Amino acid sequence: MPEATKLRVFISHASGEAPLAEILQQHITKDFIGLVEIFVSSDGTSIAVGDHWLDGVVKALQSADIYAVLCSQHSIERRWINIEMGAALARSKPIIPICHTDLKAAQLQRPLEDSQAIQASDPEGLRQLYSRLAHELGSATPSADFHALAAEVHAFEVRHGEQKDTVAEAFYCGAQTTTTDQVVTNPKVLCATSKQYQDTIREDIELIRGAFPEGVRHLVSTSSADLRKLLAENRFDIIHVAAYVCPLSGDLIFSEVDPRTKKDVGGNPDYLEIDTFVHLVTEAGASLVVLPNNEALPLVAKLLPITNVVFALDPIDLKTLANWIQDFYLMLSKGYPLSDACRKAFALHQAPMNLYPQLPASSLRRFPREATSVVARLSVN
Repeated sequence: MPEATKLRVFISHASGEAPLAEILQQHITKDFIGLVEIFVSSDGTSIAVGDHWLDGVVKALQSADIYAVLCSQHSIERRWINIEMGAALARSKPIIPICHTDLKAAQLQRPLEDSQAIQASDPEGLRQLYSRLAHELGSATPSADFHALAAEVHAFEVRHGEQKDTVAEAFYCGAQTTTTDQVVTNPKVLCATSKQYQDTIREDIELIRGAFPEGVRHLVSTSSADLRKLLAENRFDIIHVAAYVCPLSGDLIFSEVDPRTKKDVGGNPDYLEIDTFVHLVTEAGASLVVLPNNEALPLVAKLLPITNVVFALDPIDLKTLANWIQDFYLMLSKGYPLSDACRKAFALHQAPMNLYPQLPASSLRRFPREATSVVARLSVN
């Protein structure tokens, strides 16, 4: 019997929105009994660890039958979203805008407004999404609890909105703080990575580790126990996270663990919970945490009340990242303050690594939701 034809769907999303993409991926895959194949670049399964990220995305863009775009005030202005949407338009494939968090369908502009959009937390909108996929597949619309799915999406929107508010507030409070004016000459840096990543992408890890200049004292931890001990017993100026950060919880993953369920697939689960890591960062007195992983928004929001954070807004190829690392730490070793070192490294390489200052203790943490859209336009300047 010939294998049933599958519908290939590419979900385009910005940093921090991977949990919503994965919610949709899991439900649609189950409800359509595997006949809808969904590509999500950040889910840890669409692209295996060690695969070249860009090659995987390009291949999926070229083979997709339909494109879904997660639309928020943040995502619609991101560079990668527009590149991926351009690929869909060039191939004359259907586009489904899925609005969420802080954006309504009526706010969309061309070319997104030319397509029928849905609201992600609206049961009727989700029903329309399923009907459209069923139409493209040539099948009946599967039965699903759209109210339960809408409630799950709404829970994501609440969490995601709060995290975006925290990051945007740090930006707006930047003028009130001098934490990024610190000069950290000859910084002591702890690089948190993982044996799993070293085993699977050894050359990439060596490229990153080799980018640290000679003037930087650089230690490496490869397990949660090692990281706990080093942070509890030493003081570090900078903590550089070159490990997988769960986009759902913000936990640091050190072993071969399913990124969504955290269930062990290698026989020895090892991860460091977000609250424990934040407490240890405080104990270590770090002036800065560097997070090249652009899907680490939950962790960024937790760290900002206690320290400065450099965070990637878009995926970065490893060569650009290594060049950014080398020049950023070189600037620090020459006596530039954190803000100047980050700005100059950005100017040299255009890597989307933005510096967010620690939230001041006096911050009321009350912030208009509309202002979070500025995060999408931030650059180091």
